[in-house]
Amino acid sequence: MRDTSHAVEPGSAAGPARTKGQGGGRRLEAAELLPRQVRAHRSPAEIHSSIVGGALGIKGHDGAMASGAVCPAFAYTIVYVTDVEKAAAFYAAAFGSDVRRLDQSHKWAELESGATTIAFTPLHQRETDGLSGEVQLPDAAAARGPVEVCFVYADVDAAYRRAVEHGAVPVSAPEQKPWGQKSGFVRDMDGNVVRIGSHVRE
Repeated sequence: MRDTSHAVEPGSAAGPARTKGQGGGRRLEAAELLPRQVRAHRSPAEIHSSIVGGALGIKGHDGAMASGAVCPAFAYTIVYVTDVEKAAAFYAAAFGSDVRRLDQSHKWAELESGATTIAFTPLHQRETDGLSGEVQLPDAAAARGPVEVCFVYADVDAAYRRAVEHGAVPVSAPEQKPWGQKSGFVRDMDGNVVRIGSHVRE
């Protein structure tokens, strides 16, 4: 039979956990739930944050995280465009990515772009104008938005030429960067900046 006299029950955000035993056992302080070598380098506030935030991975009887911790995955980069179908076709031709999905409403398209999906959706819709704010495109040739899309290639020069030949607006020809990447910049049909680069060498 398994000895449960010292099994730990997860606590709530409002208080520490308990040890199982006769009479309910004693209450464990939050710090006792961390390994000794970790406790030595954390302040009481950091320890409390770890417990409440679920960083320890302590699970309840149903297998769920006791504190509702989240483990995010970067799933989408969404580009707001004037014409979803044309934008998807442009990206496929200019940057060499296949179109994975074009919704029948023509309000959503996706590229085959690896672990993170690049998607396109209209500039003006309820999700922007009515909920999160109107999308503002650059109002001058020298202006740009705060986010860029970057594609990496084995041959950056060839990829840059292909993009320009298929309608991308040249901004800066590829050059070697001090951080170990070769990259150049173009604009798509809506003026968004796209980086064409190599993998960064360590």
